[in-house]
Amino acid sequence: MNVVRWSLWGVALGLLVVVGVWTLSRLMPMPAAQREALALLRPAAVAPPPGGNAFDGIWLLGFDDVPDAERAAIIAEDVQRLADLPGDAPFTPSATASVAQLRYREVADATLPCRWRQADCLALVRANPAAVEAALVGQRGLLTRINALSGDSHYRSRFVADGRLPIPSFNLLQRSLSAHALAHVQGRSDEALAGICSDVRTAKVLMSHGDGLVPANIGAAMVGGNVRLLASVLAELPVAHPLPATCEGVFVAPAPQALSLCPAMQGEFAMVSGSLEITPVGFGWLALDKQKTEGLLALSMAGACSQRTVDALAADIPVHWSHASSSTWRLECAANAVGCIVAGISGPAYDNYGSSLQDAGARLRLAEALLWLRANPHVDAAAALAQVPARLREGARPLLLGNDGASLQVASYYGKDNGAAFSVPLPGTAVRQ
Repeated sequence: MNVVRWSLWGVALGLLVVVGVWTLSRLMPMPAAQREALALLRPAAVAPPPGGNAFDGIWLLGFDDVPDAERAAIIAEDVQRLADLPGDAPFTPSATASVAQLRYREVADATLPCRWRQADCLALVRANPAAVEAALVGQRGLLTRINALSGDSHYRSRFVADGRLPIPSFNLLQRSLSAHALAHVQGRSDEALAGICSDVRTAKVLMSHGDGLVPANIGAAMVGGNVRLLASVLAELPVAHPLPATCEGVFVAPAPQALSLCPAMQGEFAMVSGSLEITPVGFGWLALDKQKTEGLLALSMAGACSQRTVDALAADIPVHWSHASSSTWRLECAANAVGCIVAGISGPAYDNYGSSLQDAGARLRLAEALLWLRANPHVDAAAALAQVPARLREGARPLLLGNDGASLQVASYYGKDNGAAFSVPLPGTAVRQ
């Protein structure tokens, strides 16, 4: 009996310790660092720049023949459908698809050679232009809609920011790259250049005037792919060949604040925070404190908005910031184990996104230098580069001539580029007779 009694006392004591630790953990106030991080990620509402919202065109990008007069009503219906879904409704493609899918023809699939992060677009198109032309026959409406996006000023999703936030078909934007290359290969170089410039205008809107990490990084990738194609086209044209008027002011080294990930991260945080609100937890509340999870996530995300990051962008040095600890063996995790795990997993990925935007800025700077070199031709490439304005040529990532003396390059920070230099041909170095 004594053994049983002592065993029961031991179990009771253990339960008391567990309950006591859990209660102490739950009652712990949010650390000041987390409160400060939340303040950075929840700024006062700021009106977007005047002009069109690129979200509207991108959301319906994959549907042909949608009348302009019906676009707003379709998007409003899509937003309402998603808002009416119960919080515990399964996340399925059909649940988040546009009603346009039932009413209009979807853009045909197409196998095209060019990708934003891939080199040799012109060579790939030139290898089989007939096949590329045939693949683009069913893409004319899509290409027209992509071009129209360049007139928009910002990107703001119209859906409520939570875990069910639908992602538009951004990859459709990539199809125009092959179309621009084909136009040049077929002798329509002015059309190609105008299309490239339109796409970069759109890319800069997504990158600097968007509300999430996905559009920001799509914009950065678009910049890289189109700068590379621009350089390839200019290499094959005489340096006296003028650029279309639509290219005016497009290829300009951006101000550091235009490369800030902060606005995108604020949108991302709103989505993550909204996801916690609709998460069905049941008895999971014992292991998930939503407010404290927000604090932990904010600690890993607010570095994008810190003064340290602002200074790093101004100096064009790699941006890194601290994250919430990945260890769950902390008192604050006793009553929030799930939140600690989620914050520990997601945190380290965030600052890599900022590197993508920094690289896009460096590539726009390189493009501006290329245009300066076209306008100021020299026989000797090294002498020409030495005359490029210092604001374009120098810095933490100086512009360098390639070993062949016929290319210009700048270092990359983004992980997906494996640190390889971004290299493009100099203007007029491959003029085709």
